[in-house]
Amino acid sequence: MKFLTAWFLGIFIAWSFQSRALADIQSASKPELLLVYWSSKDCTWCTYWESSWSGMENGLKSSEEFKKLTYRVIKNERLADPYTDEHFASDIKWLKERIDLGVEKNLGRPGWGFYVNKVRVATFYGTKNWDSKILPEIKLLVTKYSTEVQ
Repeated sequence: MKFLTAWFLGIFIAWSFQSRALADIQSASKPELLLVYWSSKDCTWCTYWESSWSGMENGLKSSEEFKKLTYRVIKNERLADPYTDEHFASDIKWLKERIDLGVEKNLGRPGWGFYVNKVRVATFYGTKNWDSKILPEIKLLVTKYSTEVQ
């Protein structure tokens, strides 16, 4: 009986380690989706996009797709000013480094960069066609990349 109990215990422990390893592999293969919003405090169209009056930002943030991505805002004081290190959250400092190296460029404002595993796959500018084109395209990208195994 002790042998049988030890055998079942050993099988259970091996199964739990295997299950945990499989979960780690599956989560590691899930792509990291990042949407970066570029803005300036004196940008009229940025202020419009962010306003509750336009509902554009709220439309993005209340969507089901928004829950599946990381969203970061890069915002400085004036359109004429450069972005500096303090405008970048710690988890997107890699983006500032790429800009400094000339590998990436700042986007126009308002602008959005959609990244999959730190690779920019799409850019969007302005508020014109936000509801008819830009937001639906962002949603399609989230759906495509969140269900695709990389």
